[in-house]
Amino acid sequence: MRESRAKLSPHWVIASLVCILYGLLVGVPSGLNTYGELLSFLLAGPLQLGIAIYFLNILNDRPASIENLIEGFKPLLKVILIYIIISIATVIGIVLLIIPGIIIALGLSMTYYILVENPELSIEESLKESWRLTNGYKMELFVLHLRFIPWYLLGLLCFGIGIFVVMPWHQLTLANYYNYLKQQQA
Repeated sequence: MRESRAKLSPHWVIASLVCILYGLLVGVPSGLNTYGELLSFLLAGPLQLGIAIYFLNILNDRPASIENLIEGFKPLLKVILIYIIISIATVIGIVLLIIPGIIIALGLSMTYYILVENPELSIEESLKESWRLTNGYKMELFVLHLRFIPWYLLGLLCFGIGIFVVMPWHQLTLANYYNYLKQQQA
């Protein structure tokens, strides 16, 4: 977390804007009507891939910009199908007593980062690689997510604006953790 915060330091303002834009694009349409909910669902996957591109660029000292969000739309059908599969698998897991849903979500959470670095992989290969990469690390990843809860609560106390300061830190930490997992598997 400390390493990610230091790496994010020169990028924090733009990264916060990227997270605000992501939140608006996914959140606003869902509040409109049923079609808005569908639009949000269809936008969420490509935008999540765009977020992964953006934060991997920061992590790897490559140029990162708001346009990275749009890059998530390039493999449109593939990324929408991945988002649908992850969502359905997680919901089924949650219905089966919550814990399986958390395990499934954690196991598939690295799929977008894998897709950024290996766009040639099929949907199935991307999901399997995420599961393989997180094998033995799901509890550690879960604890990493839990460590951000107090920061999000503090962000809420700052009229909600603080969330968009914590969000980039959380996202870069996940990208950093992805690199850590790759090193552990090498």
